[in-house]
Amino acid sequence: MRLFFLSDITPGAAPRPGDERTLDAEESRHLLKVMRARPGDPLRLTDGEGRYYDAKLLGADGGRARLGIVAVTADPVESVGPRLHLACGVVKGKRFEWALEKAVELGAHEIWPLDSDNAVVHPGSGRVQRWRAALRTAVKQSGRSHLPVLREPGRLVDFLDACPAAIWYGVAAAAHQARPDTAGRLAGPADLLAAPAPDGLAWVVGPEGGWSESELELLASRGTPLRLGPHRLRTETAAAAGLVLLAARADALRRSGGFALDAGPGA
Repeated sequence: MRLFFLSDITPGAAPRPGDERTLDAEESRHLLKVMRARPGDPLRLTDGEGRYYDAKLLGADGGRARLGIVAVTADPVESVGPRLHLACGVVKGKRFEWALEKAVELGAHEIWPLDSDNAVVHPGSGRVQRWRAALRTAVKQSGRSHLPVLREPGRLVDFLDACPAAIWYGVAAAAHQARPDTAGRLAGPADLLAAPAPDGLAWVVGPEGGWSESELELLASRGTPLRLGPHRLRTETAAAAGLVLLAARADALRRSGGFALDAGPGA
């Protein structure tokens, strides 16, 4: 069953069985015009905050679909830690939107677009609005119940200061060995898959122009460098590859009981 996005939510007051809600114009158009739904048809919805809703179509008012909530379910996957963060340098064209889509599918909870020293693209407000739309579409397509928080584009130092998670970042082995400020061996995927995550895990990916020297120094002082493989990766490829490892580690921690159930979204 296709998943629809329910945005008619009052903060702190999630719908309950028996409540009525209205889909927004875009979702209503798809339901009524494209899917040709009729009153009484069952629906599956999410509010992007870790809840699923079973509902039925009651009718339409002014082109907006009116729904009756039948059941509310808190998604157990989204109510268990650790939280996953992606900080990613902005790249040209549709490639960043592709990275956002994969971040949703792989379980990212927060996404931090980075406006870095060597960035080719400097994001504006119009671009951010497109990103938000891409995230929402990806949530529906993937069947996920959580809409990742999209942070405003910022600098690497701001992300490192604000993010509470353990920081990991990708680096080429030769570049790591050539740096005078790096100590110890370069971590591999097995190290990340065994890493603790008391406040979550963060994966940091540079722009297509590469990190500046000052940004590399910041990363070396705050995070753990990880070698993903022998080849140079595009930004969006590196973002997905790192998130696969983070998601695998998060799943292992959940299964082992390393993270208890949070209070989670109320039903």
